[in-house]
Amino acid sequence: MRRIDVVTTDDAPACPRCGGEGLLWARVPHSWENAAGERVDGLSGVVLCPGCDARTPHAAALITWFHVNGRTDDEDAEFVRLLVEWATSVFVPELDEQALEEEVERWRRDSR
Repeated sequence: MRRIDVVTTDDAPACPRCGGEGLLWARVPHSWENAAGERVDGLSGVVLCPGCDARTPHAAALITWFHVNGRTDDEDAEFVRLLVEWATSVFVPELDEQALEEEVERWRRDSR
């Protein structure tokens, strides 16, 4: 079973997909195999975004909870249930090595 850490803070995180204000974020474990065939483990931040995630089943209910109730309340059993459902459904997409190489090449060109 993987451990997902939900990060609580008064500052809403920005969504890395659209730049809009997120509702909360979590650290999600993931892994991949490097060129040497070795497993590499890591953590990535995943933001719950009311715009980008509105059509995602487990996220939609939690987003609705935020719209109705406002701030988080870890004493609210319904919030905790929705949070657990969302957290167990989030994932980090596989690394797109070609897109990464293209981004690195753009960075190299622009930094000259």
